Amino acid sequence: MNDTKTDTINSTRETAGGGQPGGLWLLIFFAILAGVIGTPFAIGVRAVAVSIPLGITAFFVLCGFYAIQPNQAVAVTLFGNYKGTDRTTGLRWVPFWYGRKKVSMRVRNVTSETLKVNDQRGNPVEIAANVVWHVADSAQALFDVDDYVAFVNIQIETALRETAPIRLRPRR
Repeated sequence: MNDTKTDTINSTRETAGGGQPGGLWLLIFFAILAGVIGTPFAIGVRAVAVSIPLGITAFFVLCGFYAIQPNQAVAVTLFGNYKGTDRTTGLRWVPFWYGRKKVSMRVRNVTSETLKVNDQRGNPVEIAANVVWHVADSAQALFDVDDYVAFVNIQIETALRETAPIRLRPRR
């Protein structure tokens, strides 16, 4: 039996999930806020015992709101565990203890740096590439690499060097 352990890279996959529609939670927030403001008029001096907990609740409900623009996604985490990606545009809500990280799903253009290489005859040639790309899986972009934009730039340069006509003539 072989007891050697091989390290593998865990790949994160995007799953749908995350937030709830923010409209209902906005109505709940305004109802709680109305309770905070209206309690002193209804109860009188003892309103502090009711107003302070309602105010704290209103604050925590307010902390759960976030907005998603078109071609944007939000990865939702709970204490470091990935819970899902929310791609529904508009006002959204999650409990305040959930973490939210936005990632752009928009198309991007990158022009690589110019590389100087030699062709098969030994003549110097300058090459570059223009690459159009976008994030397809937000979970992989956020959790599998440190900086996905820098990662793409390095991959572009590596691919360009690999495809460049670098063969030099042997010297005689």
